[in-house]
Amino acid sequence: MSQAYRHVLFLAETIGPRGSCTEAEKRAAHYLKKELDQLKLDPKEEPFKAVTSFSWVFGLIDLLLVGAALIFPTRPKPGLVLAFFAFVAFLLEANTFPFLSRIIPKKNSQNLVAHLPARSKPIRKVIITAHYDSSRSAVNFSPKLVKGFRRSYLLLVGSMATEVLFYALAVFTPLSPGLLWYLSLPAVLYILVTFLTLCHRELAGQYTPGANDNASGVAVLLEVAKVLTRFPLITTEVTLVATGAEESGTNGALAFLRRHRPPRDTYVINLDNLGIGHLTAVTAEGILGTKAASPELLSLAKTVAAEKKLALRCTPYKLLTTDGTVFLMRNYPTISLMAFDNDGLLPNWHWPTDRASAVNPENLAAAKELVLGILRQLES
Repeated sequence: MSQAYRHVLFLAETIGPRGSCTEAEKRAAHYLKKELDQLKLDPKEEPFKAVTSFSWVFGLIDLLLVGAALIFPTRPKPGLVLAFFAFVAFLLEANTFPFLSRIIPKKNSQNLVAHLPARSKPIRKVIITAHYDSSRSAVNFSPKLVKGFRRSYLLLVGSMATEVLFYALAVFTPLSPGLLWYLSLPAVLYILVTFLTLCHRELAGQYTPGANDNASGVAVLLEVAKVLTRFPLITTEVTLVATGAEESGTNGALAFLRRHRPPRDTYVINLDNLGIGHLTAVTAEGILGTKAASPELLSLAKTVAAEKKLALRCTPYKLLTTDGTVFLMRNYPTISLMAFDNDGLLPNWHWPTDRASAVNPENLAAAKELVLGILRQLES
């Protein structure tokens, strides 16, 4: 049994489900700190406050949109303003820019940060990230519905935009406000259904074991760290960041950026969902509008894969945000390394079947070699 797989087994089965800001997440942080301590990396535990679930933020936005529909017939202008405000809040939150989440009650989480200095004068900096918390399951992640996740998400965005558009037409044109309000009701109903699914997620959803998502990424990060401590890079300084509370809204990556403010030319390699499927270099991220990965890192990943004979695919990721999205949206040269099934989905994504028994140790080994290869290529 490989050491990488042992990490997955311990995080997913011994510690088990690791919801954002929970005691189990804290235990996982202690495990990672112990492993990094054994490598003499002197990891720092950096606490921060985070919302415990993205359901609260997006549920509040859904409620504001439903509320706008209720007040619109008697007060059209306030209804339009409220709907527009909620839609803007949604766009900001969906693109990793906290807005309404700032007012949501928060609990404690933490990042683990370790530095591997260059042997000589550092010429470049690299951050390697992987989150160690796990998500709640939800109806729309079930095996029967997950294939339509992007479609249902875009339908929600379209419903929000439709409500705002119809209310704007009612306020600023001679068109009948009553007719436009009635025409907007199907969109509002879909938003209400989405709100109810978020409520069901919080009431009935279970925290998943998180073997693939994302004990696999953390395991690869630890194994890369082990190699780099034995064979340090000469002119490249590496920072390892194991993030907490990613599943509740990429909070760990945001907290790291607020605290450290790394230079904009810092390279970022994000490791997420690497345990099952086809190893993939993500070319762009974003469900609403994609942000391209670093062309340099993408080119290096292809070079390494060819040299090491790794089966590497290159494709965009157009579902939910990752820690990589946080850095991409702030113009850091970033690449996310992930693995997808034949349908382009993340296997066992946010579902109770995300157990260690489904993780392929060969995937972890290939991902480790790819990361180390990219770092060596940067050196050269």
